Amino acid sequence: MALGKIVKSLRAGKLPPLREVPRPLLKTLATFAQVRGKFTRLSAVERVLTTFMHKEPDRIPVTPLVGAAGRNINGISFPEFSQDAEKAAEVFLSSYEFLGGDIVILMLDLSIEAADFGQDMIFPENSTAYPDHTNPVIKEIADYRRFEPVRLSESKRMKEFVRMCGLIVDRIGFRSMVTGFVFGPLGVLSMMRGAERLFKDCLNYKKDVIRACETITETLLEYVQAQCDTGVPAVTIDTLYASWNGLSKKLWEEIEGPFAREICNLIKRNKRVTAIHNCGHGIYFDSQIKFMEPDAISFAHLPDDCKTEQELKEKYGSRVTLVGYVQTPLLVHGTPRQVMDECRRQIDVFGKGGGFILAPGCEYPPNIPLTNALAMVKAAQQNS
Repeated sequence: MALGKIVKSLRAGKLPPLREVPRPLLKTLATFAQVRGKFTRLSAVERVLTTFMHKEPDRIPVTPLVGAAGRNINGISFPEFSQDAEKAAEVFLSSYEFLGGDIVILMLDLSIEAADFGQDMIFPENSTAYPDHTNPVIKEIADYRRFEPVRLSESKRMKEFVRMCGLIVDRIGFRSMVTGFVFGPLGVLSMMRGAERLFKDCLNYKKDVIRACETITETLLEYVQAQCDTGVPAVTIDTLYASWNGLSKKLWEEIEGPFAREICNLIKRNKRVTAIHNCGHGIYFDSQIKFMEPDAISFAHLPDDCKTEQELKEKYGSRVTLVGYVQTPLLVHGTPRQVMDECRRQIDVFGKGGGFILAPGCEYPPNIPLTNALAMVKAAQQNS
């Protein structure tokens, strides 16, 4: 991609597909933005680009990771948010306009894919949608081999999510970086089997679980491609069970690792930024980097091979962009001042040398006020 075209995109507030730009040129652009940021405010696009190149922008980028919590701005219900692309887009857009932020991560809930595989869903009026665990799709081991891939054209929730991605890209444009979202194949299986039973099956019926992951991945590849086709500049994959909350490292690498690699390779072929979200305890940074080679990892807890935040920064801070990791209990129970103090502390720990985006460790809690989301954004803006 020619330098003139890239500069023109940046000045227009548009993020060029980063994987289409030669890395030396990206570094040059990031260095230029880093210098310019000492004298003037950068655009969100410039700030994110500089951060991904592990250089320090004018300030740390921030994303409050607000999904369903933004419903109250417009009085939209949980069921509407979960099932109506227009309503969901309105929530994300209103949250962005109200709070600001440099990245908009499009997370609805973790049951979208499973619902289209036939999992019965419950859509509460006052809570996030979730599977009906009394009627799982996978009731016995033989069921792992019985279900077939779902075509996107025949889906309901996935197709509506893709439509929402297109609406957000059109309405937010490139004022902020928008990222799609997909749950990894083991996560989808857990929605249709139950996590505890799935973990036992991974140990005792590994081949059956792998066969099911293969079926699911065929659908997820079409789903991810459709998200890329909407113009989102990034896609995030949730690999929750690559952590102490899921499988052993070896077992995760044997079962989900190859399929996660296949999904991420598709994202990269589309010249999109590849991100991982994993809010598990003791997450396997090393395994996920080996299989998926992400640009960024969103985390809620320290990885299994790091005892301190400083060790995490030293070990992985130059290899991937770290996204996190304000804790959920603090967002629920803390005052705005306490949240801002913690944000500033994390910026001091992780921000030096770039490669850090301030965010909650997981989705901003959907049933609390947006006060502490605003506190996060303000902390990043004032720490410049």
